[in-house]
Amino acid sequence: MEKRFRDITVISFVVFGILMIPVVYLTFVNRASGDDYGYAVYTRAAWMGTHSVIEVIRAIGRTVKQYYYGWQGTWFSIMVFSLQPETFHDSAYVIVAILMLFLWIGSTFYLFGQILRRNMGMNKWRYLLITVCFLILSIEFVPSTRSAIFWFNGCAHYMLPFAMCQIAAAWLLRYCTEYRKTTFIGIVIFLTLLGGSNYQAALFALIVTFYVGVSTWIMTKDKRIFTLCIPVCTELVGLAVSAMAPGNKVRAGEEFGASVSAGLMTIGKSFLYGIKDVMIYAEERPLIFVGLLFLFIVFIINFSTWEDAFRFKHPLLLSLMLLCLYSAMQAPAIYAGVSVSKGVLNTNYQVFLLASSGILLIAAEKTACKLKSVWGGENVGKKVLQIVVAPGILLCLLLVFLGRGNIKSSTSYVSLIYITSGQAADYKEQMDLQTKLMEDDYTEDVVVPGINDIQGPLMHMPVTGDKDAWANMVTAGFYGKRSVVSIERQVWTEMYGD
Repeated sequence: MEKRFRDITVISFVVFGILMIPVVYLTFVNRASGDDYGYAVYTRAAWMGTHSVIEVIRAIGRTVKQYYYGWQGTWFSIMVFSLQPETFHDSAYVIVAILMLFLWIGSTFYLFGQILRRNMGMNKWRYLLITVCFLILSIEFVPSTRSAIFWFNGCAHYMLPFAMCQIAAAWLLRYCTEYRKTTFIGIVIFLTLLGGSNYQAALFALIVTFYVGVSTWIMTKDKRIFTLCIPVCTELVGLAVSAMAPGNKVRAGEEFGASVSAGLMTIGKSFLYGIKDVMIYAEERPLIFVGLLFLFIVFIINFSTWEDAFRFKHPLLLSLMLLCLYSAMQAPAIYAGVSVSKGVLNTNYQVFLLASSGILLIAAEKTACKLKSVWGGENVGKKVLQIVVAPGILLCLLLVFLGRGNIKSSTSYVSLIYITSGQAADYKEQMDLQTKLMEDDYTEDVVVPGINDIQGPLMHMPVTGDKDAWANMVTAGFYGKRSVVSIERQVWTEMYGD
C-alpha cells in the first residue's frame, strides 16, 4: 500500500508541476502598475538618488506616515508596499509570482507537515499526497489570481499575511508541546506584524492562538502556555495602532469606529455570509466540491490502511471550531460595511478550504473507524478500495466531465489562454515601451500609447488620457516626471512612429 501511495504522490507532483508551468511563465511578463507605483514613490526616489539603505528606511517611514494619516492604518502592509520590486530595478517585478507561489506552497507544506506528520504521525508519502492535492485545489480555483500571485500590493496585503498565519499556526502547535524560545520569538514577531496587516489575517492569528492556548491548558494544565498572552498582547497593540489611524476615516467614512452593537450583529451575520459564500462556490465553481470529495476519499484510504491510525478526540467540537474560524473571516468586511476587494475573497476561500479539509479529515477518520469495526479483518483496506474508493473515484471523474466547463476558470487554464492568444507577449512589448518612455531623462511630460486593463490573470491599472487621474499621477511620481498621459496606440504611432 505504501508503494501505491508513493507512486500516486509522484504522479500528483508531476501534474502539479505541469499545471504551474503557464503560471510561472507569466512571471516574466508581469509588471507593476497603479498602486504599486503610488506606495513606492519615496522609496524609489531614495534608492535611485542615493542607493542608501538608511535613506530607503527613512522613505519607508515617510510612506507609512503619509498613508496612516491620509488613507489606511495597516502599517505593516504599507511598509511592504513601499518595497515593491521595481523600486530597485525595472526588471525586478519578475520575482513577484515566484515569491508568492513559494510563500503559498511553502507555508502550506509547513502547516500540513506540522499537523499531519508531527501531530498525527502520518508517514511522508501520505502527507505529501494530501498536501499537493490540497494545493492544486487551492491555487486553481482561488477567486483572484491577481491578489494571490501576480499583483505585488494585493499579495503583500493578503497572500503574505495568509502565509504568515499558516506558519504561525504551525509554530503555535509546536510550541504547545516543546515550548522552545526560538519558536516563541517567531510567534511574537509574526503576530505583532499581523496586527498591522489586513484584519482577516489578524483575526485568524488571534483565534488560532486562543484555540491552541485553551485546548492545551485543558489537556495539560501546563502554565507555560500562558506565555502566549504576550504575542496576543503585542498583536492587539499593533491592531489598535492600525485601527486608530486617522486615514481609516478618510477611506471608510467618519462613522468608522468601535461599536458593541455592531460587533454583536457582525457575529451573527458572519455565519450567514459564510454560508452564502459556500453557495456561491457551489454555483460558480462546483469543481471545488469535486476536489473536496476527492480529498475525502484520499483521507478514507489513508485511515483505513493506516495501522494504529491517529484518533481525533472531541470531533464535533473540533469541527465547530473550524466552522467558527471560517465564518470569522467574514467579520471584518461586515463590520466595516464597505465593499471588499478580491484579496478578501481569496482569504475567505483559502480559510474555507482549510476548515473544510479539517472537517473532512475528522469525518474520514470516524468513517474509516466505523468501517473497520463493521468489516474487520486484515482485508478491510481492500474492501474499502473496492466498495468505497473505486465508486468514489468514478463519481469524481463523472462530476469533472459534467462540470468540465468550469475548468476554463482555473488559474492554469486562464494563464495558458492568455499566453497562447498572444496577449501576454503583446502586453510585455507594450510595457517595455512604456518603461522606456518613462525613463527618458529629457522628457518631463510623457506621452505613452494606451494599454487596456483587461490583462487576463495579471493586474494592470492603465495610464489614461487624464493627467490628474490616480494611475497617471502615481506613475509620473514613481518615475519622477511632471505628468504622463496616454493616447490611442494608432495615434501615437502616427505621431512618433513604431
